[in-house]
Amino acid sequence: MPKILVNSVPKSGTNLLMQIIKGIPGVFNEQSISYDGEHFREALKIRPGQVVSGHIPFTVSFSQELKAHSVKQVFIYRDLRDVAVSLVHFINNKLHQHPLFPVFQQRLLTFEEQLNAIILGIDFIGEEKNNAWGTPYYPGIYEEFRMIYEWRKDSTVCSLRYEDLIDTETSKDKALLSIADYLWEDLNELNMDKSQLLNLMKQNINPAESWTFRKGKIGSWRDEFTEENKENFKKATGDFLIELGYEDSNDW
Repeated sequence: MPKILVNSVPKSGTNLLMQIIKGIPGVFNEQSISYDGEHFREALKIRPGQVVSGHIPFTVSFSQELKAHSVKQVFIYRDLRDVAVSLVHFINNKLHQHPLFPVFQQRLLTFEEQLNAIILGIDFIGEEKNNAWGTPYYPGIYEEFRMIYEWRKDSTVCSLRYEDLIDTETSKDKALLSIADYLWEDLNELNMDKSQLLNLMKQNINPAESWTFRKGKIGSWRDEFTEENKENFKKATGDFLIELGYEDSNDW
């Protein structure tokens, strides 16, 4: 059995991918890894058949260490605009320990203002300086997550787009088969064929069991972004959406 690391950009379908992987017979033990602390190196201790999840930024050295320890990484990412919208809702509704929660409650009361803070970053003032991060500011979602997205360029990783898992049954099946092909050269080890494995992975999907799940829609940013949000996003991220393949130009 392979050692499996599910790595992701936050709010990009981490729990969905974990459910898919845990549908594979013999895979066990979900465990989260801190993506901004020293605990991410715990991924090197994964045992055969074990899967753990994390939000770990890319470095060449850590990629090499994962390979040296025979850890296989399945990486998932999503349109950063949808990530931004999802993160605002998540902070307001569930993640009250996030340093931006008191800012949203006391200072930035409209969704447009809150989304601008996520996009551009914001200084913590007054009581917000004593936050869990121990920093005087939030850097903005692009600066916070951009190095996690770099895993998509690593040839040793199985990279997936969140959108492909929920767009159509055809795109979902193609993504799941790419996971199976990456984890096993020969499915005889599991005593099943690809269609059987595919069905088991799909049957284990249950959004209701994920406390982080809200809507999971593709392109929900279109319902939430104002013109000001759009301009600020373009200013903060440059050609990032084009590089990711979500846009052909900055005229959106």
